[in-house]
Amino acid sequence: MMDHQSIDAGSIAERYVTGRLAPEEAAAFEEHYLDCPACCARVEAAERLQRGLRRLAEEAAVRAPGVSRWSRSPRWALAAAALLAVALLPAWQELREVQRLRSDLARTKVETGSADRLKDELQQTRHDLATEVEKREALAREMAADRQPQASLPVVALTPVRGGEGPVRTLKLPEKPGWVALWVEPGDADFPAYRATLRKDEGAVVLQASRLRLNDLGALLVTIHSTSLSPGAFRLDLDGLPQAGAPVPVGRFPLRIEPP
Repeated sequence: MMDHQSIDAGSIAERYVTGRLAPEEAAAFEEHYLDCPACCARVEAAERLQRGLRRLAEEAAVRAPGVSRWSRSPRWALAAAALLAVALLPAWQELREVQRLRSDLARTKVETGSADRLKDELQQTRHDLATEVEKREALAREMAADRQPQASLPVVALTPVRGGEGPVRTLKLPEKPGWVALWVEPGDADFPAYRATLRKDEGAVVLQASRLRLNDLGALLVTIHSTSLSPGAFRLDLDGLPQAGAPVPVGRFPLRIEPP
């Protein structure tokens, strides 16, 4: 049974579209992707890209002078085959393949409008692929950082005051992006669950967490990533959620966020 990790690692969808899978691999992939919307979309995208590249090559052959000589040129055949392979390799391989393809096209000394259009599109493809690689690397770094143990996690305690709002608490954002925590005590309120809504003073909601339950110390721990916060005045509204009926306001906690 195939899973998404093995499909991504082995470029299974792209190899399936280009007929480079062994029969047993193709059968296993078909059994998976016919019931998987994500893999179906990936196969369709690869097929569209393959058709687009073929059409692009056909247009170039029709419009370029000396097409019969080019169609017999091993160098031109190699460049066309490499162009199709660009869309089906992993991102880092695609960048290297684009650079090689551009070198091959330059050596053919093609100066027609179709060749210029191919060159422009290859340059745009290289730019798009480089941007995608940067995004993937940034996401990988962020995910790796989030998996690390969180030491010295900034925590601010929000406690109720009888007869009105609690005092304004201050939370200083960490120098490096990371998680911060709000320790919220509902006081004498006793509900099966609670809802916490963090909003800016002008009313814009930054975070809403529902179905929160008290921990062993009778408090709620609400975590939020520092990138979702900005310096300024905030307010956390806490509502109790009864078994039936509308939410019941429990407390309002003013909060000030300060820069690192």
